[in-house]
Amino acid sequence: MSLDEQLIKLAGGDMTAFDGLYEATKGTVYYIALSVLRERSLAEDAMQSCYLKVIRYASRYRAGTNANAWICKIAKHEAIDLKRKRAREHSVDMGESEHLFPSYEADGYGNLIDLARRTLKEAEFAVVMLVAEGYKRREIAHMLSLPIPTVTWRYNNAVKKLKKALGQ
Repeated sequence: MSLDEQLIKLAGGDMTAFDGLYEATKGTVYYIALSVLRERSLAEDAMQSCYLKVIRYASRYRAGTNANAWICKIAKHEAIDLKRKRAREHSVDMGESEHLFPSYEADGYGNLIDLARRTLKEAEFAVVMLVAEGYKRREIAHMLSLPIPTVTWRYNNAVKKLKKALGQ
């Protein structure tokens, strides 16, 4: 079932459609939030808020448009909102408290993602994570509302920075 169909079912009150929608988009939503917030626990909070809004506003989704881009925009806005709310708060250092926070990146790529998070600008990080999720540059451009050449430039620039950081 496509994301479009799942959102339509969700808008009709069929909560069983949420599981497939979540599985298909969780990585993308997480990495978009992480690119804005730069902290895993905050990205997970933004992710939760995003999916609550997806459920609440599924009826506002226009069928036939890009469901993935719609969800990504919600994720980005939730992350930005959370970042603004947290700007005045003192956050816990994740490095010192790693044992307290379960890591979404427990699959072995965590160190590389942490390096990218520290090295890249928010816009570059978002593009790299979406490429890593398997999206084409054309799809990323649509999700982030950017021209394709800008996505390509950000990706190439990010790769150069990561190679430099890795000493290659």
